[in-house]
Amino acid sequence: MRTKQTFKGFTLIELIIVIILIGIVAGVLYPVIIYGVKSSKQYSEAKEISVRARLAVERISRDLRYAIPNSIRTHSINTSNDSIEFGDSKFQSHYSTIDGVSSPYTLNDDTGLTVPDANYISVYNTSPDNFYSYPSSPSVFDVVSVSGNQVQFNANEKPYSPNQRYSLFDTCACYSLDTDGKIYRYSGYNPGQDFQTDATEKNILIDNVQSVEFKYYPGNLSNAAMVSITLTVKVGDSQITYHQEVHIRNVP
Repeated sequence: MRTKQTFKGFTLIELIIVIILIGIVAGVLYPVIIYGVKSSKQYSEAKEISVRARLAVERISRDLRYAIPNSIRTHSINTSNDSIEFGDSKFQSHYSTIDGVSSPYTLNDDTGLTVPDANYISVYNTSPDNFYSYPSSPSVFDVVSVSGNQVQFNANEKPYSPNQRYSLFDTCACYSLDTDGKIYRYSGYNPGQDFQTDATEKNILIDNVQSVEFKYYPGNLSNAAMVSITLTVKVGDSQITYHQEVHIRNVP
């Protein structure tokens, strides 16, 4: 005996209905999927620029905390206060005496610390004007030699610090926003030179910068100075503004 089998397929109307239903479901799910993908991308971008902005501001803050006292100043190169400059301190310490009746004078460190070689010494710097008037500065001098706890330096007159403090440094430094949206760190120049034309080192700190503003509040001999940093960075559709205030030791 043979059994006759019949196979029934889909009709054209059924196929059309299924296609329409799939289209409706896809139309409902598509915006949800796209929103999820976009949200995930924005979250990743926001996380990335948040970390980058924080690290950049922390690097600037760390440099400023160890700057030569009263050497910080701001510049408006392309936009208002988009650059900040300072003496990049290498060693800050305390001395017992400064000996000699004429140049070179000999400073005697009394902390027991190892005094490093350096190009310049700063003693009782009270303002950026004094610092950047080098080589005729009353507070910044050329180091002749460093031996043990003694620093020999040239000066027109013997300097004096009421707190017997001094700082050694090799270079000035400046963070500046360029027109390419990058903040560069300039270094390798002395206080009498210009960072844009005389710096021998120029390194990128962060890119994709929309704006940066540095505000310096000098304080006085009894109250610490302060720098306000406002940095805006944008990557893709994500933008973040990072703000930080840095307290600066400015007692020379």
